[in-house]
Amino acid sequence: MTKNKTIRKLLKVLAAVAAVTLVLVSTYFYAKFSKIVVKKNADEQLSEALTQTEDKSLDILLLGYGGPGHEGSTLSDSLILLHTDMENKKVALITIPRDLWVPIPYDWDNTKNYKINMAYAIGLDEVRYANKKPEFRGDAGGGQMAKHVVGEVTGIKVENFISVNFGGLIKIIDILGGIEVDVPKTFDDYFYPIEGKENEICGLTPSEIAQAHAKYSGFDLEKQFKCRYEHLHFDSGKQKLDGVSALKFVRSRHADAHGGDFARSERQYALLVGLKEKLFSLSTLGNLDAVLDQLTETVTTDLDLGKIDEFASILPGVEEFEVKAIYLTEENILRSDKSSDGQFILVSKEGINKWIEVQQFISAQLSLAQ
Repeated sequence: MTKNKTIRKLLKVLAAVAAVTLVLVSTYFYAKFSKIVVKKNADEQLSEALTQTEDKSLDILLLGYGGPGHEGSTLSDSLILLHTDMENKKVALITIPRDLWVPIPYDWDNTKNYKINMAYAIGLDEVRYANKKPEFRGDAGGGQMAKHVVGEVTGIKVENFISVNFGGLIKIIDILGGIEVDVPKTFDDYFYPIEGKENEICGLTPSEIAQAHAKYSGFDLEKQFKCRYEHLHFDSGKQKLDGVSALKFVRSRHADAHGGDFARSERQYALLVGLKEKLFSLSTLGNLDAVLDQLTETVTTDLDLGKIDEFASILPGVEEFEVKAIYLTEENILRSDKSSDGQFILVSKEGINKWIEVQQFISAQLSLAQ
């Protein structure tokens, strides 16, 4: 395999990993791999990249989804807008919460509010949403829809998307023979959904089910059906994980201790480090290409080879880039609410479907990074 082809494969792999982790980690991963595959002078390569890009910035939406065999298989588990200011050597990661309540053009010019993690799924669904505009159809329709919606929220023109099928990563980790992960903290999650049991009544009588629906809503209602869930337990320290347990480790959402999105980010970091170490060991053994062939099958993107080569050209200098993470949360610009059907949602403090203050907040954060 030629060096250029290997670089392109690595870029797709790294972008896939970036879709489930913090930008600090993805940038670190990029830098480490670039030392293996790129030999040219970093300053020379960075200069070449800048001459190819008029606005000296690149905005790519990174998406992670469960894939076949998972409940809500095309719902976006992760939505991260990667903003790269190549001229000033700055990188910002804008994390978009999956519960953000947004209008999605599900039917030509008609919009309806859904959680933002539905955008990718609606774009891919040609049966229930058959009257979408042409740009939101086909294999790339999900990514195009998600790009459009994220652009409306952030005020940033999203140029490309990269989506990764988490389900496919199970196979890759198993092909690798498992990976060793340093679990940051011990945690228990008593409500990890069991595939295929989403509609189990768990021995409840019709009367008990009616009472549960009258008393509870949302996830509190779901918790009444305990047989739909399994108990996950992970001890802190080094653990050998296979593909299934690794995916459970990073997707767990309901741990009483070490739960929430920040904890998930820490676990994703730990998984990434383990994956990096295993891939490095394969590269030294000369077995990397076969794994990359299979890993890239889990990735969908509208990046063309020219853009991928542009990425490759800045890799040697990526350690010089300053990195900033930007989070849209209830502590800054969002507030929690409930939809008309009882779903937990996040909306702008300015009001539902009002994004001016959100965009101003993002712009100010990006300016601080200059």
